[in-house]
Amino acid sequence: MKWLMHLFFTLVLLAAWSILAYIYVDHTLSSPPRTEPVQLEIPPGTSITEIGRLLKENGLIRQDYFFTAYAWWKGKTNLQAGVYEIPPDETLDGMLQMFSSGKTGGSRVTIPEGYTVEQIASLMEQKTGMKREDFLRAVNETPYPYDFVREIPDKPDRRYRLEGYLFPSTYHFPKGIQPEKAVDMMLQQFQRRLTPDVRQRLKEENLTVDEWVTVASIVEREGQVKEELPRIAGVIFNRLKKNMKLQVDATVQYALGKQKTRLFYKDLKVDSPYNTYRHEGLPPGPISDPGDDALKAVLYPEKHNYLYYVTKKDGTHEHYFAETPAEHQLNIERSRKNEQMEDQR
Repeated sequence: MKWLMHLFFTLVLLAAWSILAYIYVDHTLSSPPRTEPVQLEIPPGTSITEIGRLLKENGLIRQDYFFTAYAWWKGKTNLQAGVYEIPPDETLDGMLQMFSSGKTGGSRVTIPEGYTVEQIASLMEQKTGMKREDFLRAVNETPYPYDFVREIPDKPDRRYRLEGYLFPSTYHFPKGIQPEKAVDMMLQQFQRRLTPDVRQRLKEENLTVDEWVTVASIVEREGQVKEELPRIAGVIFNRLKKNMKLQVDATVQYALGKQKTRLFYKDLKVDSPYNTYRHEGLPPGPISDPGDDALKAVLYPEKHNYLYYVTKKDGTHEHYFAETPAEHQLNIERSRKNEQMEDQR
């Protein structure tokens, strides 16, 4: 009889501890009351522990102590990177379901680095059903409450006011999202890159935010190998310091309004303020929407004496760099030979 009493009290104690533990964990991981949606970015390669920390930092859970264990218990460990719009009433279980499936009841849209505003507008129409012209109107006409937007120079020949600032990432847009809100989500991601340290670095380099983004947009479109981006940025700054025309093919592509596999001499003569073969200095604004690597390359450009570069055309997507016109001409000949060899394969 005594052992039954021990068993009974043991079971009661275990049940009590289980209930207390559940209440504590539930309170710890519960989502504090919110009245506004929260935008959360989960970068690629983020661990479950780091995701828990992000949730706490963004006020989506009270503490992150048990988040990893809870995610494992729920079988939600394959959490997908991207930018999520978390509704005010979303629970932790709902967030886990969202992160593990990548589904928000809306649309998942990946904006590649180097896309232009027009390309993003077409992609949004394709993926969300949003009208392209409505998205472009939101880009050019809607006011947004960010200092960097107010700092954008008012130039009449600038094609799109927010070109360069729609940060490329994977976005999980809620169903029926309005164009203005979609643009705002992209601007919020750019805002996160514009930290006090970045502002200080721009001051040291004597660059405005718009100049930073404009140069980065060129670097993004000109380079395909990450390690070369700071070197390409260095070439652009070297030419600007010498008052040389940039003569960047990517700006001609933007001026033409279409992508061409090969530019001809007549293309280089297109009458556009974005054509850096005809006009000195930077174009009126960015020519694409750059990602983190290109933005960082402009903040920390490689210091060298190169003034020219040309693609190797050997399948590596790398470039030959030169300090003088004579060296550059030799590199052009090397590039042509590489292209011929590639064509013969």
